[in-house]
Amino acid sequence: MDFLPLIIFWLATILSLVLSIIGLVKNKFWFLIIGAVLFLPFVYYFGGSPNTRIIVVLPLLQLGSAYAVYKNNKMMAWSLFSPVIMFILFIIGIILVNQ
Repeated sequence: MDFLPLIIFWLATILSLVLSIIGLVKNKFWFLIIGAVLFLPFVYYFGGSPNTRIIVVLPLLQLGSAYAVYKNNKMMAWSLFSPVIMFILFIIGIILVNQ
């Protein structure tokens, strides 16, 4: 198994999460847009299963969060971004439990 795609995949996911949180804290909506673009491969991979088709809305929630930051509605921005954080933590928890 080649580990380079795996490392790039998780690096992009963690970078997406970090950039999005920085964007929320610093009120920079374009950080959230970049985070949504970096999050697309992660969602594309997990959206391939028929049971998890609903997660394709996660980048849209990040874009909605960017719009809320643009309109200076911080509470709505964090509310829209929280499912993304919970999903990433859920996947990390599954990986750690099954090791």
